[in-house]
Amino acid sequence: MKLMKFGGSSLANADRIKDVGRIVLSAAENDRVSVVVSAFQGVTDLLLESAHLAESGADAYLSVYERIASQHRNILTALHGVRGRATTRERIDQLLHELQEVLHGISLLRHCPPRALDLVVSFGERLSALIMSSYIQRSCAACYVDARDLIITDDQFTHATVLFDHTDASIRRAFARLHAKHGRDILPIVTGFIAATEDGRTTTLGRNGSDYTASIVGAALGASVIEIWTDVDGVLTADPRAVSSAFVVPQLSYEEAMELSYFGATVLHSATIAPAVRKNIPILIKNTLNPSAPGTLISAKADSWKGVAKGITSIDHITLFTLRGLSMVGVPGTAERLFRALASKRVNVILISQASSEHTICFAVSGKDVHTAREAMTEEFHFELQDKLTSIDEKSWQTIVAIVGEGMKGTPGVSGKVFQSLGRNSINVSAIAQGASERNISFVIDAAQKVRALNVIHQSFFEKRKHLALVVVGVGNIGSALLRQLQQQRLSLLSQGFDVRVCGLADSKRYLLSSGEIDLSAWPEALHSSRKKMRPTELVRAITQCQFTNAALVDCTSSSELVGAYSDFIAANMHIITPNKKANVLPWKQYTHLMELLRKNEKYFLYEANVGAGLPVISTLQDIVASGDAVVRIEGLLSGTLSYLFNHYDGTRPFSSCVHEAQKIGITEPDPREDLSGQDVARKLLILARQLGWKMDLKDVRVESLVPPALQRGKFSSTFYRKFSAHDSSIKRRYVHARTRGTLLRYVGRLHNRTASAQLEEIPVDHPFAVARGSDSVIAFTTQRYATTPLVVQGPGAGADVTAMGVFSDILKLLHYLPY
Repeated sequence: MKLMKFGGSSLANADRIKDVGRIVLSAAENDRVSVVVSAFQGVTDLLLESAHLAESGADAYLSVYERIASQHRNILTALHGVRGRATTRERIDQLLHELQEVLHGISLLRHCPPRALDLVVSFGERLSALIMSSYIQRSCAACYVDARDLIITDDQFTHATVLFDHTDASIRRAFARLHAKHGRDILPIVTGFIAATEDGRTTTLGRNGSDYTASIVGAALGASVIEIWTDVDGVLTADPRAVSSAFVVPQLSYEEAMELSYFGATVLHSATIAPAVRKNIPILIKNTLNPSAPGTLISAKADSWKGVAKGITSIDHITLFTLRGLSMVGVPGTAERLFRALASKRVNVILISQASSEHTICFAVSGKDVHTAREAMTEEFHFELQDKLTSIDEKSWQTIVAIVGEGMKGTPGVSGKVFQSLGRNSINVSAIAQGASERNISFVIDAAQKVRALNVIHQSFFEKRKHLALVVVGVGNIGSALLRQLQQQRLSLLSQGFDVRVCGLADSKRYLLSSGEIDLSAWPEALHSSRKKMRPTELVRAITQCQFTNAALVDCTSSSELVGAYSDFIAANMHIITPNKKANVLPWKQYTHLMELLRKNEKYFLYEANVGAGLPVISTLQDIVASGDAVVRIEGLLSGTLSYLFNHYDGTRPFSSCVHEAQKIGITEPDPREDLSGQDVARKLLILARQLGWKMDLKDVRVESLVPPALQRGKFSSTFYRKFSAHDSSIKRRYVHARTRGTLLRYVGRLHNRTASAQLEEIPVDHPFAVARGSDSVIAFTTQRYATTPLVVQGPGAGADVTAMGVFSDILKLLHYLPY
């Protein structure tokens, strides 16, 4: 015999009920079937609402009642037509009238005790089972069965305890009578969730108790399988509402399922499994929307699952209490007093953690038990609290996260992997608990960090791809080129196991953010239509709400304001990748503070494109230093812009005209004075010097400016070129002088003997720097190991595409740094 349970959205409307009917009838063709149903979707909440309104004396309960009545009558009509099933319609009307009378009584008394509340909510299952049985009767022999005639409980109304010794016998007797009356092929439709005391008073088994009903009945009858039909394909590795990459687990052991359900997995009621375990009956979770899906099988048998964990789940609305005090150290019986006091007040303790010092006992309770728990502790430890020997700490708005799996038993490193992943993502753990079975690691965190924690753990244990969310600020030449490159390489990255998604975009006016992914084929239109005003603080706040796991700010601007907000982005759990040099040239105190903040938060700061655009200048220098080599001198053409200008300038046209042309094709900074003044080279020298550990600021770098002081002040505008043209003659004179000497003009930067300088020089035509072409940068490293022949890095040092490529290479580095 097969026991099938249906509820929730499976019974949302007439069409869904017809789907359920087809599933049931198909199963009945090959096996004897019994069915348990819950209330129609949303009805239990409406019944609770009507009871509370009636208790308050508000006539509004009548309108809620009418909604309940209309919902059931409309479904019945949709299933059978306006005049079909008159007998069923009469029974439905009779039940609805009975419900109305109960609500009227509550309204008159202005009181709704738990016993009355159980009676009110019982109508949901009674109505749904009656309608369901009438629909099934159209195709085969079926009958309505009231679970109050089957399941016997104590009188803890709203969460009654089943008396199994009486219940099992009661179920077997009731089904024996049923078969004797209707034959063994009768298909019973049983009300879920409800039961009765020995003297016949209606009780309920707690929310989602219909699963429990199915397990109780199935175990008593010795069912071959208990099928729980819901609206998902099975038990998932995590809540898909929080973790989009969650997937179905094909098989669970009873123990794994119990751990998951206890810690909040909503697909299965926590008490459901126990009756099935007693009789070793497998439980199969199936999807009414996708009946062909294999579902999740829960049984005593452990499968050949390759991973160590099977699922991640959580419990919300938790408060963490800590009882602490020196008076507790070495004193026997403190824990016994605490938990006896809580038990006497019927407080359910969900998690316990105690340090070996015995100085503290930490435990978690549901939000509904907070007041009672506080009261119980205050009474029990009255004298210790009065004498200030003991104190009680309370931390609300907490969430318990649990990682469950048989494979965790005896597997070293699981706990380390969990907490290392959390630490890297700045998720603080308030309490930790691990059972002796080793199949569960639980920890308590702030509720605001739940989504991030679930995704972090899921990625660590279940996903083969590395995930990285990018927020790109600055969509000018470099930013646009980077987005184009990311779009082009999307499939290639996925094939390498890298899921890189652009989740945020911003220009100077507005920003666009998505918790999923921005379509890079239409990003300009999407960003332009955004109404989110770009302010770094607002962007950080929005990013924090998205709770990305691995995320990076990609700063493609030259903005000092954005650099000033780097600390906020780091606090928001973001790595930083940028061609913007301004962070690396901050005054020494601010610079070292930023570096310390990155180290403390374990965040990467990648800036290969700061020096040499797409050339591996920074990484080459870092490798030289890391290998133990000593740098003697660094010199070269550090500005791709100035290299381009002096490679193309031949004295036949004004120098200012060459600069203007370079700006148009994206060779210069947005403000070309940054290049011409030598400040861009100065910044690069300072960045390289700091890589060597030199304590140096920008003022310590001596530079020759090609822009007269009067033109360096104020905001850049197109009028600059007209004014700058007045100084074309000075550049031409220097060019002519170099040519007459058989030399070339090059703007050279140098680091040597802890000094940094940059100036326009004449170099011989056979000098290594003379081979530069176009916008090439040429950087020569003279070290102890490269003493005779310097190590030279040469290539395009300016331009949007190559700079974007440098940023892209940093993204790839970050992906390799990040753990799975």
